[in-house]
Amino acid sequence: MSEPTDGFVIEIGTGTVAHIIDMDADQDKTDSRFSLGLSGPGKKMCSRGNRYPGDKRVTFEEFVSHHDIDKAGFEGDAPDAICSYCWSNTREAVEKDQDPDDVSERIDTVGYRLRWKQKRRAREEWYDIVVRPETTMAELDRLVCRITTLDDFHLRMYGLEDEYLDSSLNVLPDYQYEEAGDRTYTGASEMTIADVAEQARLREGDRLSLVYDFGTPSHYYGIVKEVYDPERLDEVLDDDVITSTDTAAIVTEKRP
Repeated sequence: MSEPTDGFVIEIGTGTVAHIIDMDADQDKTDSRFSLGLSGPGKKMCSRGNRYPGDKRVTFEEFVSHHDIDKAGFEGDAPDAICSYCWSNTREAVEKDQDPDDVSERIDTVGYRLRWKQKRRAREEWYDIVVRPETTMAELDRLVCRITTLDDFHLRMYGLEDEYLDSSLNVLPDYQYEEAGDRTYTGASEMTIADVAEQARLREGDRLSLVYDFGTPSHYYGIVKEVYDPERLDEVLDDDVITSTDTAAIVTEKRP
């Protein structure tokens, strides 16, 4: 029987942590967001940092033995010596292989109920936004700004989980993206919920993040409360809603 770590190696470069490489992945088909810089064989399991041909690669077993890490596989939290983003993505990839009905196989058809809250006010106020796979981050941003009353005087950026200023999505509202003139960011109209779900393998309990004002940041997050198959998604969006765009809607809320 194959082990969960089979096909993966640990790549040790010049950074403070090592990264995980899927050696079974087809490099030609690897998502560019997970392969920055000069790359070696296989697919790097996160979008952080660069790869270089001289980076050393060792087996998972060799790495954990050398660093005295008590793990037989990609379970639990990431060890300090391994990139936590790589660890999380690899653990989800292994779980997907073990679960053939994983929602990531249906990314282009499912929708999500995202419960948006502001940190430190999570119990007082929240809003459920239901999105279709084709919903752009620009549409989501319009609804989030409506409920949070965020203005356009400061930059805001979307990411995954608790990334905030360390966002791996680097999604800015369209006009801020154009003004920034920095193509390391992505305009909100250029990314859909399906794109985000493909990168993050969104499931119930996962989060998106939003940071507003890079100087004195405010933090917001959206928890995936439900994943909807197409028929149920249509039913939810056809019910009475509070406000909507072409493909998304605020469906419920709790206000102080």
